[in-house]
Amino acid sequence: MTTWWQRSFRSLQGEAGVPEAGPLLRGAAGVLAHCYGFGSRSRRRLYDRGWLVPKRLPAPVLSIGNLTVGGTGKTPFTAYLARYYQNAGCRPVVLSRGYGGRAQGIQVVSDGHRLHLRPPWAGDEAYLLATQLPGVPVVTGSNRHQAGMLAWEAFRPDLFLLDDGFQHLSLHRDLDVVLLDAAQPFGNGRLLPRGPLREPVAALAKPLVLVLTRYEDSRHHPLWLAMRQSFPAATVVRASFHLQDAVLYPGGRRVELAALVGKRLAGLASLARPEVFSASLRAHGLDLQRLFVFPDHHPYTTPEVAQVAAAARGAGLAAVITTEKDWVRLAGVWPLTLPLYVVPLTVTLLDDWPIHPLSLSCLGG
Repeated sequence: MTTWWQRSFRSLQGEAGVPEAGPLLRGAAGVLAHCYGFGSRSRRRLYDRGWLVPKRLPAPVLSIGNLTVGGTGKTPFTAYLARYYQNAGCRPVVLSRGYGGRAQGIQVVSDGHRLHLRPPWAGDEAYLLATQLPGVPVVTGSNRHQAGMLAWEAFRPDLFLLDDGFQHLSLHRDLDVVLLDAAQPFGNGRLLPRGPLREPVAALAKPLVLVLTRYEDSRHHPLWLAMRQSFPAATVVRASFHLQDAVLYPGGRRVELAALVGKRLAGLASLARPEVFSASLRAHGLDLQRLFVFPDHHPYTTPEVAQVAAAARGAGLAAVITTEKDWVRLAGVWPLTLPLYVVPLTVTLLDDWPIHPLSLSCLGG
């Protein structure tokens, strides 16, 4: 169920268990990566030297982004920061590109009290943030400045959280937060499409906050020390991600993950890195017999999920288990003939959060 592009991309990165790409594909990808890197560096240089000037919003902007393609946990971390600042007395608004949604232009997915847009019109990540953040408006649009100005007129926030904003140079940011997966912060160290990097690592050599996600001290402590030495202008913090109790559908009943140990399960994921999800489940002792993988942000159809359910039943599996992000696109099409467990993700910050660079009036900064 993976696409040719996904298989090729994984083979170029040299992932374990994936056949290595041939020399012709590696050579072509290397040329494209060189061109991509030149364009990326040139674009950032134009802004750094003031030849292109980013637009500003009337309130501080905190950008949450990454250096690699997907899989670092931007959505749960954005939700974490929104709650953090909300609890500190701020009125944040989340600005999202709304990737995967059918609606065009600027859209208010949630005004903080009521949902105005649902999938497939709203993107899955924006909708998930809207459902998880009562009191926090979520506005989408490819033009983040226009989306921010609409949000300003409608909600008068004192903080904008720019979801997936590190490469969005046309909008001024007061602070960049860049997420790096502690297991492989830079992948194979190569730019797209030869590797997962969206920008050269040198883009991190400035004042910002680096967050090592999925951090485990027993495995990643040397990396944390090395990152602090390699990027002295940055503040490096650590965050661990944990699976919460599953929610069983139909019914919506909460079930402890420990209660699923011993059941023969199938995983279902349309993520940038589905292997991280399956590894997390197995780390909790779950018997994952099979993993159904679709492209990231895949809009599930009724025939597709019926095929997944039939395959799981045919293999004698007890249920299917998936992510919250997938459930957003599965809710309207999942057949009720097979139990589906949805597993939320929670974020724990292991270091103090550096608020002062924002100079937010609502925090007394």
